[in-house]
Amino acid sequence: MTAAVPTVSAATTVPVAPPEIRVSTLSLGAGALGFALWSLGWFLLIADRSSHAAWILQVVGPLLIAVGIITYIDHLTRRIGLMAVILGVLGSITCAIATLPYAINPAELASDGGMRFGYGAYGVGLVLGFCSVALTLTRKESVFARNGKVCPAGCPCEDVVHASFVTLATAAVGLLVWGIGFLQLMVEPGGSRMGWILATIGTALVAVGITAHVRHLALRFGQLAIVTGIASAFIWSLGYLMNALNPTAGFHSTWYTVLFYCYAIGHLLTAFSLVLVIGRNRNRVEGA
Repeated sequence: MTAAVPTVSAATTVPVAPPEIRVSTLSLGAGALGFALWSLGWFLLIADRSSHAAWILQVVGPLLIAVGIITYIDHLTRRIGLMAVILGVLGSITCAIATLPYAINPAELASDGGMRFGYGAYGVGLVLGFCSVALTLTRKESVFARNGKVCPAGCPCEDVVHASFVTLATAAVGLLVWGIGFLQLMVEPGGSRMGWILATIGTALVAVGITAHVRHLALRFGQLAIVTGIASAFIWSLGYLMNALNPTAGFHSTWYTVLFYCYAIGHLLTAFSLVLVIGRNRNRVEGA
């Protein structure tokens, strides 16, 4: 007589734990602190456009985000490739450099050269971000061509790019259009409607790209964290739209105040989103 083999009926549901969050608390914390300080800088600029402390925070914030990426470099390199990581870090650093002249001397805001440098450097940073995402997309295509399949959402594979082709392509195009918009503003620092329109479209495309990947992201990082992150991107887009409606408004105008509010709230929401991910990661570790 043989022992009965236990079976599981088709109707039985086996609970599946959320995928592990492989980003370290240090990386997430540096990113969250960077966005929080960046947000604080924008809030301070709403009250005083020439605030020395505010412009210093505009430099420190993106640099901390770059530090967050660097502390995660080993895992990112295995997943998206070293060159994509390097370009992403350089993009964040370039965005920090964009406001460096104002941190040194806020009077640079009154000069065409200072404004051109700020818009141009930020545009270059965004284009570097585009190159990083484009390389990631190319890497995903090469893996697909080699293996003939794509790892499904929720797969714990270490070296797989989980984001879909649509997500990566949309985000890449969004960053490129956004960057071109700021490069156009560099050419016309006094106000370019086309530049602000492109920035509006670019940020909206980035938000759409994240939204297209929401199911996998929510499973890994939590729905509230991802919804908050998506909302921040759309808020940035709203701020650019306000300037597109009145592109010649001066730096001290109400239109720029609205833009700074959108920047500040958008960055703050991103910081909050990362804090939620840190909490989720900690709860998972404690419950293990």
